[in-house]
This record gives sequence, C-alpha cells and structure tokens, in this order.
Amino acid sequence: MKFRIIRNQKVITDADLAEALNMQCKVFTSMFRRSKDFFPQESYFQLTYEEQRDLVKNYCFTHSERLRYAKRLPFALTAPAVFMMLCILRKNPMAKVFRNKIFSSAAFKSIDIDALFK
Repeated sequence: MKFRIIRNQKVITDADLAEALNMQCKVFTSMFRRSKDFFPQESYFQLTYEEQRDLVKNYCFTHSERLRYAKRLPFALTAPAVFMMLCILRKNPMAKVFRNKIFSSAAFKSIDIDALFK
C-alpha cells in the first residue's frame, strides 16, 4: 500500500487504508462519513469518475477490481486525515500500532507516513 499523487497531493484511498487496518471498506467508509465534520476540508476529497478510472488503469492495486466496479466514488485522504482516522479508530489494534509508530517517530519532527504502512 502506497500513497499516490492525486491533484498534486500525496493521498491514500479509503480502501487502501481500510485494508491496512484489516477492516472492511464499507465499515471504514461509514466511520469516516460519520466523523467527516471533524476533518479540515483540505485534508480529504472524493475522487471524480475520471480520477477513479485513471487510478485503476495506471496503478496496480490489489483491490483494482473492487475499485473498478465500485458503486460509489472513493475518498482520498491526506496524511493529516490518516492520522485523525487513526485517532478516531481507538479500538482497532492495527490503528494502535500505527499510532505508536507515529508517536515514537522523533516527536513528530520527521513523520514519514509511507514508512508506517510498510
């Protein structure tokens, strides 16, 4: 799972993040939609149909078939939104692991969000 550059921002799709957290995508998305008001508007966006099609065509996703035939357009989350979702998902064991990695990374000075999910 990697962050992708979409609209000149480094983002991750909701399906990729859900997969990294061992959650079903629709459960993750419903949790995100319920708490969306707490997120700054610039920390996430919903992909357009063309962006979704380009994502499936240009990148080799493990969930590309699900993304290709999805009934809804996926959300793209930036690094601050990922961190906020990790804080919202308090009971998820994988979210706790990723939060601990962030907190132990030199007091937030050099957070490499890509390295967290490797």
